[in-house]
Amino acid sequence: MKFGKWLYDLTNTDQYILIGYFIFGLGLSYLTIIAFRYWHIKIHQSKKYSHEVRITPFALFGVAFIYATLLYMSTGELVTSWIMTSQQ
Repeated sequence: MKFGKWLYDLTNTDQYILIGYFIFGLGLSYLTIIAFRYWHIKIHQSKKYSHEVRITPFALFGVAFIYATLLYMSTGELVTSWIMTSQQ
């Protein structure tokens, strides 16, 4: 199935779940980059030519997209069915 067709076939509930997962993924990606920065500083300490690890939008959104995809693929169907049964 093509990606566009898959997006078109999503229900509103699935879209809200994806948005929620992406927002949660943004928080996780921020924490991941902070942890990576701490690890990088610990390894290199204060070497003169060591570069600084920065949080860029590309890295933040890229890692968040990966987290959101993994979360949706692993728990999306379960959460969708749980929400649909609770609405009835």
